[in-house]
This record gives sequence, structure tokens and C-alpha cells, in this order.
Amino acid sequence: MISQCMNPDCRKELHYLRNGRVIRTTRRIGAQVQVEHFWLCGECHLDYDFLFANDGRVSLTHRHKFVAVTKPDFDLLLVS
Repeated sequence: MISQCMNPDCRKELHYLRNGRVIRTTRRIGAQVQVEHFWLCGECHLDYDFLFANDGRVSLTHRHKFVAVTKPDFDLLLVS
């Protein structure tokens, strides 16, 4: 059962699933299937995302920040 944010620096308690992101993973260990759930609160999900390893383990990674590039306003560049 999920009880708190996966980010070890946060550990906010989970009360509602309205905010953030929940994932479910499954791993086969021998004949058994292991199901795990993880949650990142809304604030942590802005900066972090889940990282899935080949062995089925889940960890956190920093989310890439994209900077919006605006085009110059050519209408203001009047050539006389």
C-alpha cells in the first residue's frame, strides 16, 4: 500500500490521489509476480520522474527542464 511520496526528501503522506502521479509495476521473481505501487506528490512530480531499470526496480530521476524559446518579433524590426 502506498502511504507517502517516493521522494526521500519529501515523504508527504498520501491522503488523496488527486495530486501527483501513481504508477504500478510488476516483476517476475521465479514463479511469483511482485506488484508494487509508487507515488510522487504533485510538488515532487514537477521536478522528478520515475526511472525504470531493466531489472524492474524503480528509482527517481530529475525531470529535464525545457526553456521556451521565443521567436523575435520581426514586426518591430523596421528597416528604413
